[in-house]
Amino acid sequence: MTGYTPPGTAAGTTATGTAAAAGATAAAGTAAQPAVPAKAGLQIDIGVSSTLKVDDNFQLQPTSPGTSTILDNGLTFGLSSVTGVQDLSLTGSGVLRYGDIPGRSLSGFEDPTVRLRYRLDGVNSQFTLTGRYRHVDREFLDPFQIEQEETNAGAFYAGGGTMTVRNAGLSFVTGINDPVTFTLGLAHDEKDYDATALAANARLFGNKTDSANATVALKLSPVTSLRFNADFAHYTAEDTPQTDRTTTDYSIGVVQDINPVLVLDAQIGFTEVETDTTTGTQHRDGVSGAATLTQTLANGTAFVGVDSTVNQNGTRESFRFGRSLQLPLGTFSASLGGTHSPSGNTYAIATLAYDRQLRSSNIAVSLNRAVSTNNVNEDVLDTRLTVAYGYEINNNSRLDFSANWGRSESAGIGNAPTIERTSLRAAYSYDLTQDWALTGGVLLRHRSDSSAPGDAQSNSVFLTLGRTFSYRP
Repeated sequence: MTGYTPPGTAAGTTATGTAAAAGATAAAGTAAQPAVPAKAGLQIDIGVSSTLKVDDNFQLQPTSPGTSTILDNGLTFGLSSVTGVQDLSLTGSGVLRYGDIPGRSLSGFEDPTVRLRYRLDGVNSQFTLTGRYRHVDREFLDPFQIEQEETNAGAFYAGGGTMTVRNAGLSFVTGINDPVTFTLGLAHDEKDYDATALAANARLFGNKTDSANATVALKLSPVTSLRFNADFAHYTAEDTPQTDRTTTDYSIGVVQDINPVLVLDAQIGFTEVETDTTTGTQHRDGVSGAATLTQTLANGTAFVGVDSTVNQNGTRESFRFGRSLQLPLGTFSASLGGTHSPSGNTYAIATLAYDRQLRSSNIAVSLNRAVSTNNVNEDVLDTRLTVAYGYEINNNSRLDFSANWGRSESAGIGNAPTIERTSLRAAYSYDLTQDWALTGGVLLRHRSDSSAPGDAQSNSVFLTLGRTFSYRP
């Protein structure tokens, strides 16, 4: 196949168990992201695509209000410059959208997104700057894709309206080749929702987090190193209690090579969490720590680890053991364990990532099951499973199949609803020319929500024509 990637094509998995899934949402109408230049120099990438989709229940309601027809003309732009000491990447995308959805019509420019990444390498230091902006209609989000891009974004929550995301971060490392290395990181993460989104779901509200991290690493010997770490995070939310939370964490850690194939990585620290709301102030603190023992084997690694963390709900302890394998035609890694939550309950947790590449096909499987705390102070058990399979029919055509399943449920504290989502996609791609690709397929979606009456089912078909242009001045 040529350089054009059909929108929504499952391209693999990540270690966290979430994967960018195809959908008859914005993902199906966005042109392929600009490619990363293979060699140094300046490169300009432009992508265009047109996607026509018809969905019998686009808004995924228990009772379909009618059929929706949407035409998305996706545009992407990328500027990248790579030299011996600098790496700059600036990308932007948007959609010219025309749609007929029961109850409303669409016409205009949608989903503007801008990403920036800049890295400067010195003789003994490195500086990195990142930034991102996105303003998107939530009804056009693929929840499995957005969960990969956004942490705790409430992607499984139903409802429309718009979401605006602003991220910025910088890090500076000095003394990379010295016995003493200093690292400083700053980050800003902000999410806002319009009135429609806020009215549709009370669990959505504007919030922002400003954080800072400082680390000093000392290499005492070829087999021993120490690190001292300090973290600070300030979280504010436009929720009903007007939450204002400050979290500070201090820790000391050691990495010790017990022998050439056995490594211990351990740390111990203290965490304080202070939460101010309109009803008063809550203070939590406690000892935090982690220890991981990793054994290098002939074809991979094996590990066992324990950790204890403190947040606004209390202390959570976890235990894991895992194995990674380097296979002749792919990779495999998995872990299994348990988490003891502040509620007193214990939950099984797991990860799995498997990729296998054959001569004319490839398969990718990922699983992630973990406990986290959401923005309304509820402990949530999330499970995500993704399976993707692709088959090269010949040099000009390809079949792709993907399945995504996710479940979010309460983990003891709070009343988080039980939400399940499933998406099944099948697509056929054909290269019309060396540059232009045509992709057509079907997408089936399903959602159940314990806080809403009835399940929702959607069936859609889509057809996409697109390509990318690359130019090196």
